[in-house]
Amino acid sequence: PEDFHPLKQKTNRAVLELAAASSCDIYLVGGYIRDALSGRLSNASSCLDFDYAVAGASACDFASLVAERLGGHFVLLDEINDTARVVLEGKVSLDFAGCLSTTIEEDVLRRDFTINALVWSPDKPDAVLDLTGGIADLRQGIVRAVSKSTFIEDPLRLLRAYRFAAALDFVIEGVTSQMIAQHAHLLPDVASERISYELFKVLETSKSGEAFRQMGESGLIEAVFPELASCRKVTPNSYHHLGLFDHSIETLRQCEANLSELPAQAKEDLLFDLCHGVTKLAAVKLSGLLHDIGKPETWVIVEGGRHTFIGHDKLGGLMCETVSRRLKWARPLGRFIGALVGWHLLPGQLFHQGTPTDKAVHRFYRSVGEAVPGLILLALSDFRATCGPGLQEGRDLLEKQLRELLENYYVYLEGTKKNQRLLDGLDVMRLLNLKPGPVVGEILEELSEAQGLQEVVDRQQAELFVAQLYKEKYCK
Repeated sequence: PEDFHPLKQKTNRAVLELAAASSCDIYLVGGYIRDALSGRLSNASSCLDFDYAVAGASACDFASLVAERLGGHFVLLDEINDTARVVLEGKVSLDFAGCLSTTIEEDVLRRDFTINALVWSPDKPDAVLDLTGGIADLRQGIVRAVSKSTFIEDPLRLLRAYRFAAALDFVIEGVTSQMIAQHAHLLPDVASERISYELFKVLETSKSGEAFRQMGESGLIEAVFPELASCRKVTPNSYHHLGLFDHSIETLRQCEANLSELPAQAKEDLLFDLCHGVTKLAAVKLSGLLHDIGKPETWVIVEGGRHTFIGHDKLGGLMCETVSRRLKWARPLGRFIGALVGWHLLPGQLFHQGTPTDKAVHRFYRSVGEAVPGLILLALSDFRATCGPGLQEGRDLLEKQLRELLENYYVYLEGTKKNQRLLDGLDVMRLLNLKPGPVVGEILEELSEAQGLQEVVDRQQAELFVAQLYKEKYCK
């Protein structure tokens, strides 16, 4: 489209001018050309990512020059493979990669997928070089590997195939799917940071459930999460109509499907970035995949054929810590996923003995904190992925209770904002003649709970409450 012609992009023109002055050949490749031709760019101002192939010079050196001249931030991606990134103001990202072959035509044949092998050259500004049938695959909605060596040269492309299929709502071509299954074992050789980046790119799409289902068929999920391999052995039971591996994928899919039912505030919370480039929603989806990884080790079939998995939630949370270290997740991300997996039974347990007291609900909100929306989405999705005959009675009631638990969380938050703290730690220590320690924190927590329930409304009542609590709980 004329509006998205590369020469109409100010940033691209600036890069071309620097390339001409530096006597190096540069080509616009991949994503920008693909998205412009497929109509995925909604307006000219949305063009924030450009990928370049650099010939006749070091791509890293040229990227450093671009960063210096355009006032951007230089990021070295891979010195050995001569790739670098420049981040400009306004989140504009420029990626530069050196041509590994003598000519751009040869270099194109080393790219990953045909839809990313389209090239624009400033020497032929009104043409697109298409040597692999990428334009036809764009029109048909197909992700096709450029060559038989696509996944051998860079096994990360195994994940990238699903990322593009999910992001573009395309299908992976049959032979390419076979190649992925054949080479899935190569993925663990890729740097953990690169695997995590592509993994969460898939999870950020609205089609990640289907992508992970297909990844399960190809064996790619176990290549990333070997902990899930033993889940294939856990069979359906009276509560679960699916085997554990399929139940885990279905829970992820349900996390995606149930988002639209949540209150607006919850959806807003879940779309907030947990760490750079990863939303809470993406982390919740992955928690859905991993929530039962502790079950195989705790699986016991007792008399009467009943399946039990006592302690699988806590074990799963601990296992997620190992996963987080292996895949080098940012600390907030690893903690969040581990907490959701370790807590995933808590929302349902609140209602096992009937309607919980206000005190029990407030204690749940306080202990889970900002993870409440994600945890309830996970619990609801886990429940909807569990449709065995033993769980049919009372389904509607439990779903209603979980939704109300989430809705009332925001009522609870509003209440806590209005309540001013009546006593602080120094007040408690002076009143009870205590030294700093965990007891002071425990007393303040119970005072906060009592205040939230309107059992304590002023400082005098707070002092009486604290004195009575200390006498009953700590002076026996």
